[in-house]
Amino acid sequence: MKITAITAAAVLVIGSFIPSASGYSIKGDVVNCRSGPGTSYGVKKTYKKGQNVSISCQTTGTSVSGNNIWDKTGDGCYVADHYVYTGTNGYVAKKCGSTSGGGG
Repeated sequence: MKITAITAAAVLVIGSFIPSASGYSIKGDVVNCRSGPGTSYGVKKTYKKGQNVSISCQTTGTSVSGNNIWDKTGDGCYVADHYVYTGTNGYVAKKCGSTSGGGG
């Protein structure tokens, strides 16, 4: 029983340091979530700084501050990756329309 409790505690501690597809933090004050991957698409909703969003996939679109990756959120709209703290300027999820994992 002690080993199980220690293992569970270790998983919780380690898991808290690893970003997950279910909880990336918004880093802009108020960030638009758009109907497509670019600034010319209509705004569907907004997110506030510190709010967590899930990323279902990523694609390219309008460049924002030198980053052209856009994140499709669990809400079905797109946020410029520049405004989402993923820990990298690269892909962290599968590319939209792809069945493979991130990293590409």
